[in-house]
Amino acid sequence: MMMRRADAEGYTPPALVAGLMALAGVPLFAHLPWWTVTAAALFTAWRYARDRYLARPPRFLLWLLVAAVTLLVYARFGTLIGERPGLSFLVMLLGLKCLEADSPRDAVVLVLLCYVALLGDVLFHPSLAMGLFALLFLTASFVALSLIAQRRGLSPRQRLRQSAVIMLQALPLAALGYIVFPRIAGGLWHSAPRPIGQTGLSPVLRPGSLSALLSSRAVAMRVIFRGARPARDQRYFRAYVLTATNGRVWRRGPPGPMGRTRGGPLVSYTVLLNPTGNRVLPALDWPLDVSPQDLLAPGGVVRARHAVRHLRRYRVTSGARRYGRLTAAVRSRDLALPASLDPRIRRLARRWRRTTSGPRALAHRALAYFVKHHFIYTLNPPTMGRRPVARFLFHVRAGYCEDYAAAFATLMRAAGVPARVVVGFFGGEFNPDGGDVIVRNYDAHAWDEIWVRGQWLRVDPTAAVAPGALRERWPAFRRFLVHGVAFQAPRSWWDRLHHRLGLWRDAATTAWDSWVVDYSGRRQAELLRRLGWRDAGPVALGLATVILALAAAFLVKTFGGRAPVTRDAARRVYERYCRRLARIGLAPSIGEGPCDFAARAQRSRPDLAAEIAAITGDYVACRYGGRREVLAALKARVARFRPRRRSRPGPGGPLPTSKRRRRERPTARP
Repeated sequence: MMMRRADAEGYTPPALVAGLMALAGVPLFAHLPWWTVTAAALFTAWRYARDRYLARPPRFLLWLLVAAVTLLVYARFGTLIGERPGLSFLVMLLGLKCLEADSPRDAVVLVLLCYVALLGDVLFHPSLAMGLFALLFLTASFVALSLIAQRRGLSPRQRLRQSAVIMLQALPLAALGYIVFPRIAGGLWHSAPRPIGQTGLSPVLRPGSLSALLSSRAVAMRVIFRGARPARDQRYFRAYVLTATNGRVWRRGPPGPMGRTRGGPLVSYTVLLNPTGNRVLPALDWPLDVSPQDLLAPGGVVRARHAVRHLRRYRVTSGARRYGRLTAAVRSRDLALPASLDPRIRRLARRWRRTTSGPRALAHRALAYFVKHHFIYTLNPPTMGRRPVARFLFHVRAGYCEDYAAAFATLMRAAGVPARVVVGFFGGEFNPDGGDVIVRNYDAHAWDEIWVRGQWLRVDPTAAVAPGALRERWPAFRRFLVHGVAFQAPRSWWDRLHHRLGLWRDAATTAWDSWVVDYSGRRQAELLRRLGWRDAGPVALGLATVILALAAAFLVKTFGGRAPVTRDAARRVYERYCRRLARIGLAPSIGEGPCDFAARAQRSRPDLAAEIAAITGDYVACRYGGRREVLAALKARVARFRPRRRSRPGPGGPLPTSKRRRRERPTARP
């Protein structure tokens, strides 16, 4: 392309503006097509290179690029409306706007468009880290606006300090506005789909399906109990109830009767569930009361009406026991075993039934079998082959929770006791800083339930075989990776410090998720009721938002201008004198001193020369000569000084020289 001629009057946006564009576009790279951010980067590089190496694009080329960008987005998404198509279009238009930026106004528009791109970042990543990033981004944008408005005169430290002060002043009003601004349905940050997290739960249980999740420390959910918190060994959060098996895999079967929950202490709690992509809502023990928008399904499981694709908050009240009746069809379902089951399992179960009667006693015999034959809980179970249950019971005798759950349920069914497998989470870690229980992916667990006298009784064979295996899975897994041993010496001081810092971070994340990400209309009403505002309808909230906006505008108008200049009494009196002269057309020029201004005013108005000289002399003596006793005389002179404009001459009076000359000028002959 042709070399661009240097233009001394051209304006290039500060490099910090390009940095803001890069910061706003990088988080979107994972959610938008790669060519959107790349195109914006190329347009921006073209703008900063055209001052020295490239030519300025003509106007028609810019319009062609806009049309091409529009067609690309429409061809990719089929629309220009929505989170991803809208942000893709915005990012590329941001680069095109930078390409044509040639004035401070264009640079300000670029910064404002960066704010919209930042909002897209927050919509896709509504996390605490993104909130801190947004604060730093806004502070840097204030520095960029300062560079645009005043290119010289302030050091970088002064600009940064000024921007930080502006940010700190704006935060209280912004927080109040966020609290009272009317909420939309579902919360502001629920419009964009979230990255789907892997909770490790699946409606299909096979050997190795849960043990692979032990290395994941990602938070699956956070539980906030109202009242007494259950002990750790009582925190079983059920998600799936599996009743059908072919000997290798357990799946969900036909639904059974609902039953009823009664007896035992009732526990009420709130769950903050991270996105999963499915409808499962883990609940403690036997749910009794759920939110109106959720469903209580057979088996004591809670289901959402739609897939969980954003942070989900729900409330549950659970009991410790559930009673009901077992129909013939359900009993047959919960006793079914595959025809290919190893005969040794049936012989072992028949031997137990000869000497033992009752479901509880048979369950104790099965658990005693695990202990007597020295079964081992391992973090890395071996391959079980085509008959995993028989190989686990008679040969390997080492496995993970799903191996124990599948084997125990098979033994109970072979002994004539209805049994089923339950998959969910166990335990969780209490965070004293946040007051919640953190449940992570490595807390995924499988246990069993057997039918005993009209109710389902929970049995956890893993806890019976290895009581300490479920207490600290993640530290045990780390030691297993390093030393090959699952449970050994206690954690080092570094592990304890790292763990404590993690609890602080989780507490802050819980507060952020509760009051920012999940700040819906219901949460807003709860908060305002705590603050004493019980009837906060949409109209009242809108009015409060308008009042806050007007208050912010008033504060900016009053205190957001230039810093007040300290003036002494002599200066104030002299400014009053200058305003009176300005009314008759004699205003001081910028940088003009009092003596020079007085000389010019005397030449223009000789009739006021004496008063002008006296006032100027008193002012110079008082202000610059240090004679404060002259201040009273100066005030008196200015008070008496009432200059008037010169009166226009009457019909018979003399005309000004210019008009006289125009009248005396001879008229040209035709």
